[in-house]
Amino acid sequence: MSAIQIIISAVLAVLVLAGISMMSKVKTAVAGNLLSALAMLCGVVATLLFTGVVSVWTVYVAILIGALVGSLMATRVQMIQMPQTVALFNGLGGGASALVGILSALGIGFSEAQAHEIVLHGYGPFVQFTALLAVAVGMVTLVGSLVAAGKLHRILPQKPVVWKCHSLCTLLFLVLTLGFVITGIFVSGAAMTVCLVGTLVAASLFGLWFSVRVGGADMPITISLLNSLSGVAGSIAGMAISDVFLVAVGGIVGASGLLLTQIMCRAMNRKLMSILVGGTAKPAPKQPQTPVKENEELVKRAMDLEKKIKELEAMVADLEARVQTLHGQLAGAAQAQPAAQEEKPTAAGVLSKAKDVIIVPGYGMALAQAQHQVRQLADKLESRGVRVRYAIHPVAGRMPGHMNVLLAEADVDYEKLYEMEAINDDFKKVDAVVVIGANDVLNPAAREAVGTPIYGMPVLNVDEAPEVIVCNYDLKPGYAGVENPIYTREKGVYLELGDAKETLMRLISGIA
Repeated sequence: MSAIQIIISAVLAVLVLAGISMMSKVKTAVAGNLLSALAMLCGVVATLLFTGVVSVWTVYVAILIGALVGSLMATRVQMIQMPQTVALFNGLGGGASALVGILSALGIGFSEAQAHEIVLHGYGPFVQFTALLAVAVGMVTLVGSLVAAGKLHRILPQKPVVWKCHSLCTLLFLVLTLGFVITGIFVSGAAMTVCLVGTLVAASLFGLWFSVRVGGADMPITISLLNSLSGVAGSIAGMAISDVFLVAVGGIVGASGLLLTQIMCRAMNRKLMSILVGGTAKPAPKQPQTPVKENEELVKRAMDLEKKIKELEAMVADLEARVQTLHGQLAGAAQAQPAAQEEKPTAAGVLSKAKDVIIVPGYGMALAQAQHQVRQLADKLESRGVRVRYAIHPVAGRMPGHMNVLLAEADVDYEKLYEMEAINDDFKKVDAVVVIGANDVLNPAAREAVGTPIYGMPVLNVDEAPEVIVCNYDLKPGYAGVENPIYTREKGVYLELGDAKETLMRLISGIA
């Protein structure tokens, strides 16, 4: 490899890194994305020139097909489908790295200079090791990403899928993958082919077993991890073919993805290893029904019945009070009727009197594609002098930044988006909170429901707000499957159930 190629690769890698850095700020994000894309394009051209394959016409046919497919997806994929699209792209990156590893392991595709080096010094153990490792990481990324995309697109079950001896099989496939990779260092010929096929199969099965038990609650972390793995696979593939630019860019993607994964883990109070082994995604194991367990269940049922009885008694007392109030109204002046009506406020009435409102968007808003109606509601409130802010949980949606992208599509000012840590203490101070399609990220059960998938996860303190308006499709639990006690709160909660677009338009029209 010439010094010029190394210098050009280093400069282009720095430009990619600079572009990623610019993406962290809204004002420079578009320019940063363009800079990184341009640097990658220059890297592809430089690779074609330095490897001597610029005259191979099939390369340009492949580039043209890829450009057409990419353009078609860019124009047809909706913003709601972006998480599964990102997962699919991660998988394609892993698959490409695996393909490079396969060709390298078979000694196919090397340039003349690289082939000359192989003739002189032999097909070194380092090339064999990195080639098989690229196949392993690439296939884990490809299969895992396809499963993640299938779950996000509702082709596969979105809940965690746990098969018999799941953890044991996952560990077995991982050990087999590592075994084939390490063995490949010391063998050649037919034995090397066996190690290649073994790595391909074992890594694919590990990717399947690992990803299929991840539920919706952990999907943002999974997407971040797969993004990191796609970069790692590319970097390892670059080592196998001695491509400095591919090593550098793959390392940048892998490192940035890993940092994002760590941020997501902290936001959900998860440990990455527990997710990898299915500790948070799999359902709680069923314990044998001992007499003590049966007694505990009987006591729990009795407590539930007692709770329902108290609720019925409270309802009866409430009905008696209403009857007495009605008698008083009939016996009194007709002027008491408006006062009685004012005692039952509405969601629109609460917003009409509010001066400080926080909006909490969630995945339900994405499903209903109601981000434009959310913007209309905010505009209506702000035209009345109301302060409106958006509380964004780090894992709201199905990938990091999902809510930010959707709201940006509706031209919501980025300065109004607040991270959880910056706004969590303000919920108890505002006049009202409007929830649109969010559940798990504001479920207070995360603080006390031990053993549930969301236990210990930091949540938005919506339950501390005096007035909460919930615009969800229904009252079913979120992806984590945990009931939300906010829905059953007796005072200060207004349930506007149904399609978010319709409920938001009712709120907008009802604000006086």
